[in-house]
Amino acid sequence: MIFAIMAMILLPLAMALLLLSPALRPVVVRGLGLAPLPALLLAAAACGGSVSAFTFPGAWRYVLDQPGALMLGACALLWIIAGFAASTWLAGRGGRGRFALWWLLTLSGSLGVFVAGDVVSFYALYALASLPAYGLIAFDGGEAERRAGRVTIAAALIGEGLILAALVLLVVHAPGQGLAITPLVAALPSSPYCGVIVALVVIGFGLKIGLAPLHGWMPMSYAAGPLVATAVLSGATSKAGLIGLIRFLPLGEAMPVAGGIILAAGLISALYGALLGLTQTNPRSVLAYSSISQLGQMAAVLGAGLAAGAREAGVIVAFYAVYHVLIKGGLFLMLGTQGRRIAAWQLGLAGFAALGFAGLPFTGGALGKLAFKDLTASGATSMLFSLAAVGSTVLVLHFLRLVRAAAQDPKPQLLSPAAWIAAVIAATPLQWSLFAAVTGASANSALRPEVLFDLAWPVAAGAALGWALAAAGTQLPQLPPGDIGARLIAALERQAGRLASAVVRAETQAHQWPVSTLTLAAALILFVALQTVFGPR
Repeated sequence: MIFAIMAMILLPLAMALLLLSPALRPVVVRGLGLAPLPALLLAAAACGGSVSAFTFPGAWRYVLDQPGALMLGACALLWIIAGFAASTWLAGRGGRGRFALWWLLTLSGSLGVFVAGDVVSFYALYALASLPAYGLIAFDGGEAERRAGRVTIAAALIGEGLILAALVLLVVHAPGQGLAITPLVAALPSSPYCGVIVALVVIGFGLKIGLAPLHGWMPMSYAAGPLVATAVLSGATSKAGLIGLIRFLPLGEAMPVAGGIILAAGLISALYGALLGLTQTNPRSVLAYSSISQLGQMAAVLGAGLAAGAREAGVIVAFYAVYHVLIKGGLFLMLGTQGRRIAAWQLGLAGFAALGFAGLPFTGGALGKLAFKDLTASGATSMLFSLAAVGSTVLVLHFLRLVRAAAQDPKPQLLSPAAWIAAVIAATPLQWSLFAAVTGASANSALRPEVLFDLAWPVAAGAALGWALAAAGTQLPQLPPGDIGARLIAALERQAGRLASAVVRAETQAHQWPVSTLTLAAALILFVALQTVFGPR
């Protein structure tokens, strides 16, 4: 397993080095789908749910537990499917070596972050999962793509600055715990800076998962760039933020106030994403708001788990994330086939899979929603989750209408339908096979009449509402991708220098030298994000 971990992280980096050879470059491009294979094998070997930990020289520690293994396996599978699709799409295209470089770097960080067990390796791999994404988003070279890439990197850098500050406080105020994540987080509730650290963690990783109102970059990013890249960015790399919340929130300790705030923020994001998605006319933007909604629900479940001291919340969220990885990535790949005619049965398959986000019975998403029940069963919380399911249904129907009515793409990407169909079809059987191991209950429990009714009524209500809105010809105001988040980004652009200077001045007030030094690094990251990325051009 040690060799599998090393291969998982180092194989993509080795392939990236081979791109320096003009003779080997075409071979590497054709083999992009092979780079995630060690990660898939590693996740399959850990499917039993036990925790395996390894320490390498230099105190770099790697841990493969059940939440990490679940998301690692799903993300590796998506990277494999999208990698082969990307190889085909890149054939004969200029700049394919450059695209492959950014792809492999992002891949290494995106998968490695699920096994990082110490704060240094986690931070390094988390940054690797975020920063090279600029090259993927801006690959086509248009102004819209470059701006979306700049905004995405700015959001990533700001988030990383906040996370770095949280990690510094976590290490400095837990003396004797070393750099391993598990003992540091176990000591977090007794830290005098517990509230500050939790807030930094939630905001920092909340930027990565598009938690409203930190979501502005996500619709802009997902509406730009090649669809093969958007598929892995939406399905896989966003889960780096999710595993960060699972790793650094003390889920085994009941924190009702902090948990309640995260629960409320997640539910607001879930409802906000579903509502604002209806204002979009680009299917890619609709899928982005759908991700904001679903990732908000996952954050809400983690908040409920933190409030109750339920350590199993991390596993439950990771289980639902498996479905989101494959379906969301598959739907973006489907949009890349729009140069071809999408058959009615394909649109029906996409609709069936996407309605799993709302809990449609018999889908893998329904099993994920069912796993949420123990943590979200209270009256008001349960009703809000049901409202989010209604909103998800309406949003999915809106997405399907846009896809069906879409005009011929003037620059079709002509991806093979086999890629998205493989991702979508794999999701539901995978969820059914994992359900018992994750929840301890038989998958047959999802087939009880009362359970089917609880899952089906929000979908039926959403379908009725969606039909009524369409029949009435209701037209919601059209908002730009990113809505208020885009306005916030514009305001940051105008105030970049002033904000960066304020952060640096605040640093001078720090009293402890270790905190001061490392927090200055966080301030410099913020300065780079705000001044260099957003500054005058």
